[in-house]
Amino acid sequence: MTSIAQNFTLAGREHSNGEVVNPIRCIVVDDHPAVRLGLAELLAAEPDFRMLDSFQTAEAAFAFAQRTSIDAAVVDYQLGGRSGLWCSRKLKSLADPPAVLIYSAFSDHLLAAASVAARADGLVSKASLGSELCDQIRRAAHGESRLPLVPPAVADSLRYRLDPTEQAIYGMMSARTADPEIAATLGLTADELEARSWAMLRKLERIDASRS
Repeated sequence: MTSIAQNFTLAGREHSNGEVVNPIRCIVVDDHPAVRLGLAELLAAEPDFRMLDSFQTAEAAFAFAQRTSIDAAVVDYQLGGRSGLWCSRKLKSLADPPAVLIYSAFSDHLLAAASVAARADGLVSKASLGSELCDQIRRAAHGESRLPLVPPAVADSLRYRLDPTEQAIYGMMSARTADPEIAATLGLTADELEARSWAMLRKLERIDASRS
């Protein structure tokens, strides 16, 4: 059987001394075994990546991340149990969170909007070349937001689904404002902000799922 990794264009880097310092530690979360294996092989082939492990479920990935330092996670949007957005939000709640890229066949503006609420750092189409995915991982791991901009028309349509507090939270999340600053600005406790954020994410997930 031909490996999925062979369908990608690998984008290795040259290192003058042959050694990579502080490689990007990666995990993959996908419920399809062949895709999971292909992505793991793709990332393992990159000299500046260190492929740590791959997982079938969001819960297993989060449990691993609670005890192991990781730099980047490639997370399938449509997992069999908890969604990739749930996984992203949980991973980003860690004290030392990784960069999270949502990997999906539906990389459009509605999913981009929901990914903002999930605190994801990027959204990559499954139709993309492997070189593009690897580049997105590198950029996200170094602090760049790789989420596409949500067009004003889409943002306006979503605004009607959110209450005023959720609209404010979403706006500050879009600007990558840290949770403590959001809570202080809106006069919320950390627990209140967490509850509001999850409620907002569930609303945006339902809007995105309504297309199916």
